Amino acid sequence: MARRNTTPFLAVSMVLLMTMSGCIGLFDNDDEYEMVTTDLGDVAKRSIGSPNLEVFSDCDELEYALKQSIEEEARTSLLQAVDDVYYWGGGIWLEDGAEMAMDDAGSPVSSNSLPPVSARQEGVDYSGTNNQEQGVDEADFVKTNGFNIFFVDNGVLHIMDVPEFGEIEHASTTAIQGSPVAMMLNGDNLVVVSIVSSWNIDYGDPLQEAMRWNDERYGWRTNTLTKFTVFDVSNSSSPEINRELYIEGYYMTAREVAGTVRTVTHAWMNLPDLRTWISYPDDYWDSDYSDEERRNMREVAAQEAMEHNQKIMSEISLEEILPQVHERIGDAISTHQLFDDDCSSFAAPEGALNRGYTSIFTIDLISEELDFEADHIVGNWPLVYSSQDTLIITENAWATWWFWGHDDLMESTNIHTFDISQPGETTYAGSGRVDGTILDQFSISEHEGVVRVATTTGQWGRWWMQNPEPMENHVITLSHVLDTDTGKTRLLEMGRVDGIAYNETIWSARFVEDRVYIVTFENMDPLWTIDLSNPTSPTIMGELKVPGVSTYIHPLSDNAILTIGLGPADEETGLGLDWGNTRLSLFNVSNFSDPQETQTLSLSPVEDPTDGWTWAWSEATWEHKAFQYWAPKGMLAVPLNTYRYDYYYDEDGYYHYEYDWVSKLMIVNVTEEGLELHGEVDHSQFYDTEEPFWWSSHNIRRSIFMGDYIYAISRAGVTVTQLDTLEEVDTLQLVQVEPHESEVPTSETTEEEGKSEG
Repeated sequence: MARRNTTPFLAVSMVLLMTMSGCIGLFDNDDEYEMVTTDLGDVAKRSIGSPNLEVFSDCDELEYALKQSIEEEARTSLLQAVDDVYYWGGGIWLEDGAEMAMDDAGSPVSSNSLPPVSARQEGVDYSGTNNQEQGVDEADFVKTNGFNIFFVDNGVLHIMDVPEFGEIEHASTTAIQGSPVAMMLNGDNLVVVSIVSSWNIDYGDPLQEAMRWNDERYGWRTNTLTKFTVFDVSNSSSPEINRELYIEGYYMTAREVAGTVRTVTHAWMNLPDLRTWISYPDDYWDSDYSDEERRNMREVAAQEAMEHNQKIMSEISLEEILPQVHERIGDAISTHQLFDDDCSSFAAPEGALNRGYTSIFTIDLISEELDFEADHIVGNWPLVYSSQDTLIITENAWATWWFWGHDDLMESTNIHTFDISQPGETTYAGSGRVDGTILDQFSISEHEGVVRVATTTGQWGRWWMQNPEPMENHVITLSHVLDTDTGKTRLLEMGRVDGIAYNETIWSARFVEDRVYIVTFENMDPLWTIDLSNPTSPTIMGELKVPGVSTYIHPLSDNAILTIGLGPADEETGLGLDWGNTRLSLFNVSNFSDPQETQTLSLSPVEDPTDGWTWAWSEATWEHKAFQYWAPKGMLAVPLNTYRYDYYYDEDGYYHYEYDWVSKLMIVNVTEEGLELHGEVDHSQFYDTEEPFWWSSHNIRRSIFMGDYIYAISRAGVTVTQLDTLEEVDTLQLVQVEPHESEVPTSETTEEEGKSEG
């Protein structure tokens, strides 16, 4: 990936790889943008086009294509309004990226004189984040190196020391601008990702001026910024900020492989005064008007809105359509554009265009200089998967607004692959397309160069259709093939298996080497086992119908898998779902053709769930990072929470009520032969009964196994429990800090936070 310097402070490396799927093709046009015809007429023919990327020849071509797509989306919304139906407003998804150099900050000695981090090994001495793939660390709001626990929540970064397993000490609390959502950690480098709202930037902050449209247009370029704050945390009591970078767009996820962090964002750029609605005349609702007369009035108003949009688009520059990067340097903001003179760093799929920008920012944390580079995909909302060698971005090959007048269009998914085998580099490898939609990251995989996906086809999402195509599920394998005619690499289908669970959707999937497990659901939960050892001919091996549904699948070995999900609504028939029944299921898959359910275990944080308690829930049923399985001890930890109203009459006869909150970490002994509840960690002590609202709840969110102890972490504090005796041996209550949304990071330690109670 080419690099070039643009400023002394920030170098911008741009191979903008765009996935533009839409109704407007690429144009061979050297003229400036011209306004399109405003005839109401028929809906323009949509064409999904091809996912394979083509480079734009010049900036006029890029500007022309983007503006055509933006206008056509707005036009579709106006046509829907003319027909007096629900319609989708227009919007633009954009993103940006940058490369920047950072001096080596050195490695000051920790104030606690802790031994080297390498003395404690993740996976051997302590557990880390529950990642999808080995060697690929996923961003999360809790991270540890075995000697420190890093926790971002509610506008702050908490750093806690673990001098010895079984102990916890407060080190520092640092205010983070915006809402921190995730971190990546490698050695002494910690990248904190936070979401900053444009509307909450302090007046007078130069960032506010950088985010505003010019004086002729009101509002912000985008409503959301993704901020990277890079810390040196070698001294846990005094973390130092190395860089602050603002990306116009919304944070999606991040992965770290061999010291290189890749963060994925997606953006929405505001276009001021672009009209996707019609303005009714003052007398539109007059009772004397017929339906036909009202329709004529809507047509006139839509025509006026289209002409207005043409004028707006003719006046907006390419610089205003594309996103920007902002870097805070001292008290100043440096803003950087993403395109060069000929826009040759921008590309689009052959014959198609869309408006959204997904960005991959590559950050090398282990080099002497901290470098950023960026790859961009112009398309729809992404899903992200990563192995150690391949990063995969998938996105719908269509936008929802396309279906207006085109119910014949079928759902399909674009797949874009990037080679990440070299630290600090992200190289575009190829693109392909599969039928249907993809549920989540666990429905995507790469193994020995083969890309595998699980998809659902059918028009099940189109609620307005009377006879949609029925649902069907598939597993598809793809490989990179060199096109000798063009010299380009394509991602082409190798094999597939169809007919998996008609009229059901995928609720969970897990690829494990040459196997895949899939759970589908309608009223009963079938577990499917599929053999991928011959990728040209995937084969369904077995199917087992069990009550309830599994939402996450965790492989234990070649012989057993463990799942978490929801129990059935009706225990006798096994049909439906009980949303308050968190259920673990253990399966024997030693005979891959005949999977068997070994045991189920329903979990509850209270002894009698019917005693006024609401339905209990576990974050682990929808977030795999809350599911903590620790193989060295054969233990699983999952959080569970519930509440109820507690009401009473005082001595004067006045009625009072309050909430009873319960938050526990349930610990389960797991073997391939069975499941047994080991015990629980109770965080209910941390609840503030004076503020009994859900936003003040202090539910356990994450857990870490360390030696013979387990650390349970919530917004309110951390408890340390000895696993054999289940005795709480240490606790740390975290004092809540309410920093201003735009407060710049500072480090402070309070007396209360510094106390450790045993």
